[in-house]
Amino acid sequence: MTTNPSELFTPFVPATTNIPEEPDRLRLYLNQKLSQHADVINDKKIGVYVTGVQNFSGEKWWYKTTQVTRNGYQTMLFLPTLISQIINAGSTPAYPIPIVTPGFVITNMWGAASLPCSAIGAGDGRYFSFLPQGDARISFTMSDTTITITTNGTIAAYQGFIVIEYLQNGT
Repeated sequence: MTTNPSELFTPFVPATTNIPEEPDRLRLYLNQKLSQHADVINDKKIGVYVTGVQNFSGEKWWYKTTQVTRNGYQTMLFLPTLISQIINAGSTPAYPIPIVTPGFVITNMWGAASLPCSAIGAGDGRYFSFLPQGDARISFTMSDTTITITTNGTIAAYQGFIVIEYLQNGT
């Protein structure tokens, strides 16, 4: 048995229950409860991150109307070097969001940069996080087809990620 993701969702499992004794009702009850448990567990952010693809985050959003459930997604873009560049469908790495519809809404964007240490305890590793704007070393903007990254040229030795969290059309 599967549940309809467009139905109102609660992240909690009931604390009390009555278990039926009749075999046919027991079978139905077990199917419903196992599906309910799967919904509650599977809709959590489970820590599976894959670069360059859309990952379902487990988030459920309601705004404007509670009749429309909007699913949360996230995608990551790995940048082997932090240089000024334009990311689109034909670039490497490629634009990471497969479809941007008119219902697409950004909920959060950020990045992280790493210059790994040369050896354990060397003290030469450098790391920082950044928002789309506000860091003199790096900034980025996004449209429905491109991500434009601008750097000041001093962080080319760094590698990093840009993470985009967003909502798609709901049901």
